[in-house]
Amino acid sequence: MPDLKAGFALAVFALVGMLAGVADAKLSTPFQYVSNGVEIANYELDNNDMVLALYVKVTNTKGSLELTLDRNLIDSLYNGKDDSFLVIADGNEVLYKETKTTQKSRTLKFSLSPDVELVEIFGTHVKGITFAEYEPATNGQDNQLQQLVSDNSILKEKNGQLVDEINKLKAENEALKKENKKLDGRIFELENLVSAMDKKIKDLNVIVSEQVKTMFKWFSRK
Repeated sequence: MPDLKAGFALAVFALVGMLAGVADAKLSTPFQYVSNGVEIANYELDNNDMVLALYVKVTNTKGSLELTLDRNLIDSLYNGKDDSFLVIADGNEVLYKETKTTQKSRTLKFSLSPDVELVEIFGTHVKGITFAEYEPATNGQDNQLQQLVSDNSILKEKNGQLVDEINKLKAENEALKKENKKLDGRIFELENLVSAMDKKIKDLNVIVSEQVKTMFKWFSRK
């Protein structure tokens, strides 16, 4: 029996150690997060590209992440004021909501589809290094981020143009439907007019035929 108790105690100790290891693993990330159907397998912080990269596994049909990012870790500023982050999931822009903003941190929340494996959060400051101050960035890395931001702006502009074009086509379609109804009415009226004229022609033919017969009889008597 003592051996059984000792084995049980050892198992409990091992389980507590495992749980502590899991807790320590989550606390070891330099940011706090709340996940729903998303596991963060690893992360990288790159001050060359000014990006926080998250390697994730989405276990739900629609997972979500809420990250609390310390401003000293990563931030996005323009002219000393808060600016938008650029969140990319496997190459596609992700719309996010900034749920909380303080002097020390910013909290972002967004959803992820099941096939996503890499989430990249681009800012202007990483670990105290400012995007404009980082010299190597001017030799290629800066251009990459600027290109991403530029491409994103172009895509948004094209998307707006497409929406305007679709709305225009919808309006034209409605106008064509109304015009089609009017044309149907006109065609119906024209058909009635042709039918009425056809009847009048038939009646006139009958009258002419009777008159011809009458004249023929009259000439025959002479």
